[in-house]
Amino acid sequence: MTQFQKKFIGKGSKVNNMDIVRVTISKETIEEILKSDLVKYQEKEYLIFEVAALKSKDNYGRSHTAYISKKSKTKPKSKK
Repeated sequence: MTQFQKKFIGKGSKVNNMDIVRVTISKETIEEILKSDLVKYQEKEYLIFEVAALKSKDNYGRSHTAYISKKSKTKPKSKK
């Protein structure tokens, strides 16, 4: 069974009631991503990440979260 593992990289907020989300990611996280989370495709490397709305705003008023989603293979649970 294939599952997805999420690596959270930052949070963000909507900009002035527009369809824009501004995301903040620390320099340390960016450096870590560049070392281990780029995807190679046709001789180039890409960063693929997702931005999702939170159910409610956090203590800092941020309404969205950003994460990298990677497939992780898991063993199927045995039936007893």
